[in-house]
Amino acid sequence: MRDMNFRYLKRNRNSMLVEKDEIVVWRREYLEKIRELRASGKKIYYMDETWVNEGHTVSKVWQDGNVKSKRQAFLDGFSTGLKAPSGKGRRLIITHIGSDTGFLENGLHVFESRKTGDYHEDMNSDVFEKWFEYVLSYLEPGAVVVMDNAPYPSRRVEML
Repeated sequence: MRDMNFRYLKRNRNSMLVEKDEIVVWRREYLEKIRELRASGKKIYYMDETWVNEGHTVSKVWQDGNVKSKRQAFLDGFSTGLKAPSGKGRRLIITHIGSDTGFLENGLHVFESRKTGDYHEDMNSDVFEKWFEYVLSYLEPGAVVVMDNAPYPSRRVEML
């Protein structure tokens, strides 16, 4: 146990992760359903959305420790590399769908957010439904789409 960085300590109030029973049941039912669908040969797609700032870069990069100055890099025929962008840039909202064989060729949807806050304000039911109806035409008949519980794919439609 010590090799795995476990220590034998007095227990405190936050020492155990315990999931709610309904979450455990929900996960078990989900996994059983996915197993059934796979066994029956159904193609299963997973879709999700996220956002990224246009100027997003990593904070650390590999750098040549032998190059000590811009002048030395120039004289040696090297570049000093890309400069970090000065600002975040536009916020882009990305939605995509894929399966065990990769992303769906026509499934990528990227658009610019009009808000600086939570991107869920820009991704609404109308935007989602238009994209999803387009994507459906590229799925094989009987395919299954797994999606999260975001509000926009769950809009209730009532007939009057």
